[in-house]
Amino acid sequence: MLPRVLATGLAIVVLAATVARGWSCGFEDPNSATMQRVMLTVVYPESLHVQGAADAALRAGALKPEHFTRPGDFFALQRTTRNLDRLAGALAKGKPADLAAFSVVLMGPVLWTRFRPDVGGVAIEPHADGPLPDKVVVVSDVPALAALVAGDVSAADAMTTGLVRFYGDPAAIVALRGALDAAFPTDATRQTGNAKPSLRAFDQSSLDASNNRRGSVVKL
Repeated sequence: MLPRVLATGLAIVVLAATVARGWSCGFEDPNSATMQRVMLTVVYPESLHVQGAADAALRAGALKPEHFTRPGDFFALQRTTRNLDRLAGALAKGKPADLAAFSVVLMGPVLWTRFRPDVGGVAIEPHADGPLPDKVVVVSDVPALAALVAGDVSAADAMTTGLVRFYGDPAAIVALRGALDAAFPTDATRQTGNAKPSLRAFDQSSLDASNNRRGSVVKL
C-alpha cells in the first residue's frame, strides 16, 4: 500500500489534472463524479462522511426527502446554484469584509463554487473548476445546503453533526464558522410554536451505524 503522503500527493496531482481537463460535475455527468469523490477523500480526509451524516439526518427527520435531488431531475443544478447564491446573500448581511475567500464543494455532484467576500458583499463563481488556491475548503452536500438556506437546519447543528466540514487555515475556519453561525442561527430551526426535529436529538446509534459505513464524524 502506498504511504499516505505519497497517495495524497498523487491525488492532488490527479485532482489538478482533473481541473485542467474541466471534468463535468455530477449533475451533468453522474459517472464523472465517482472518481472525483475518491480523489477528494484523499485530499480532504473523511470528506465523504458528509453523505453519511446526511443519511442519518434524513432518518432522524431533520432533513426531508425534498432536500435531496433525484435521478432525472433536470433542474437540480439550477436549484442548487440558486441555493449557493442564497448562502452568499446570507453571509453578505453580516461582515463579509472580515472573511477570507473560500471554496465550497458539494460532495454528491462534486460541484465546486468559489466565494469572494468584500465590502460590497459576497461574489460567487458557481460551477468552478476547483478550489481557490491556499484558501479554506468547505465540504458539504446538496441536501444539507438546501436545508440550511431554507432555515430547516441551523449552521451550528450542521457543523456539529458533520453535515459541513472545513479544511484549511484554522484562523480562517474560525472566522467562517462564526459568520455561518450568525447567518443561520439556531433559532432558525424553530417554527412559531413548533420545534422542528433537531440534529442534536439524533439517536447516537443511528449516527454510529452511518459512521461505520462512511467513517466517524469529526466535530470541528
